Amino acid sequence: MDVTAFVALLDQLDSADGALLDRLGPDVPERVRRMRGTPALPARARTAVHQFAGDEPSVRTWRLTGAHVACLVEGAAPAHGVLKRLRRLAPGDAWAYVDGTRGLAALLTTRLGANPAAWRFVQDNLADHPGLLPELVEAAGRMSGDDRPLPAAPRGITAEFRQLLMLLDPGALAALVPHLHRRTVTDLARFGADLPRETIAWVVALASPKERLTLAKARWSRPDVAEALAALDDPDVTTAVYVNRHTSVAVRARIMARATAVPGGIVDCVLDSDSRAMRLPALWSGDPALVRAALLYRSFTSSTIRHSVHVWRTEGYDALRGLYTPIDTETGPQRPLPLRAPRYRALMLAALVRLWERHGVAEAAKLADEVGIPPRDRALYAELFAAEDGLARLRAELAAKTGTKVLLKRLRGYSPTKLWPLIENPEADWAVVAKSGGHLSGAAWTHLGQLPGCPPRPLPDAADPYGDALVGAGRWPAAPEVHVPREWTGSGYVLAQPARDGAPLPPEHLFAGVAPAATALNTFGCLDELMAADGALLRYREHLGTLVDRHLGASTEARAVALRLLADFTGTTEELLATAGAMTLVAG
Repeated sequence: MDVTAFVALLDQLDSADGALLDRLGPDVPERVRRMRGTPALPARARTAVHQFAGDEPSVRTWRLTGAHVACLVEGAAPAHGVLKRLRRLAPGDAWAYVDGTRGLAALLTTRLGANPAAWRFVQDNLADHPGLLPELVEAAGRMSGDDRPLPAAPRGITAEFRQLLMLLDPGALAALVPHLHRRTVTDLARFGADLPRETIAWVVALASPKERLTLAKARWSRPDVAEALAALDDPDVTTAVYVNRHTSVAVRARIMARATAVPGGIVDCVLDSDSRAMRLPALWSGDPALVRAALLYRSFTSSTIRHSVHVWRTEGYDALRGLYTPIDTETGPQRPLPLRAPRYRALMLAALVRLWERHGVAEAAKLADEVGIPPRDRALYAELFAAEDGLARLRAELAAKTGTKVLLKRLRGYSPTKLWPLIENPEADWAVVAKSGGHLSGAAWTHLGQLPGCPPRPLPDAADPYGDALVGAGRWPAAPEVHVPREWTGSGYVLAQPARDGAPLPPEHLFAGVAPAATALNTFGCLDELMAADGALLRYREHLGTLVDRHLGASTEARAVALRLLADFTGTTEELLATAGAMTLVAG
């Protein structure tokens, strides 16, 4: 018995004194009978909504689905309140938000597109519109003739208006950008909208110093925004981009490789942070102290990175090694090497090339002597340091060990890390990636998405139920990554199917087109619980009341029959009520 569906229908059919519940007697599910002492029926529904509908799995849970979100969009009002509720739900249920808003996204693209008059109507009426979101969009779609640029969204609907713009198709959004206020476009860039790189460059160029710092510290902005900000060569902005924990390590590596002098704020970040994501990009910096900060071994010592680098600067390598506690080896206690070679040989080559370019061959040779590297590599480096064309040969060696093909090889490996491949290859040739796109895993595309200019991930025609379930990057306000969940069907777990393939459905579809009836009533009960705190109006309640009056009237017996039939009825809710009414008439 689906307790959530049972209680949702009981709330609609029963009177305040619970007479119908008493009439059902032993037909009442045990869990509902145990909840009978609660003060009101809505309290019983609120408790029951978290019960899983089936008999398995043993741990009964309730999870937001794409169908719930789609039904909220299609049948809950007011529009402004629904968007606020969805924004609160999205971070914890990314798939449900992305899947459930497909219909609304399709409606926005087809009905509004890049029409400034339609979006002006949405902007003017969103705050006070008492009806459904699809009704507001349909009304806006009939607007035309006003091509004036839109003003900035009022403060009370800034987040909700951004939420609708983020649902637009990237092509339609790019076409609409010239009609939007600059502050609105900056806000979209800050929250990760899929904007063309030319638009991002325009936003960054026109942004005020305060806006640039806001973009640099943003959580949701795309790597293209960080790259454009770093290209300004503003020390404060570049530092803010680098220290932002949401910035890609590839962007940090580009900042280090581009800088002729590393800003002081970034130096402090590297010396004061134990995060490898902050320290390892310094291998591209060409700064002797920062390179050693990146390579420092952090075990068997209590010294901070800053203190260790200070000791190396003032007292030398031997004093640095003295900061480490001896460990037992086959030949007796020995102090570990304080500087460890990077995981990939190409990064050692990059560090040597940059040091040679900025400080000469002596500094590069000094690093090679201090880092624990294989004897074969040590001999090669000594030969290159002594040769007249040594720097050119070292650069050629680095070019042979890096590049897009190397990056793809790393990402095809088993469980690639998110640090080393992107630091080794902070840039990619997207034409090469496009040729291999179908052979990359979802995890690999997640890593590629951290590179500026990454195209959208090509989605497979059919999902593999036993394979990779990652569907790509999410959009604000959902999580940055979206996974297709697996749902219990009674016979096993299967990948969730899309809730909507096209435009939103009318509210009447829930009770007239969804079977079995318990599924529709379960969704209705969950929506009632979700929106109870917001004081929202569910169009479904009005429709269900109309169906009850039409098919059951005031007959208590017909209502009891409907509740008894619910558990095993395979038709829609409307068919359930019609059947219960007909059975009562025949029996009477």
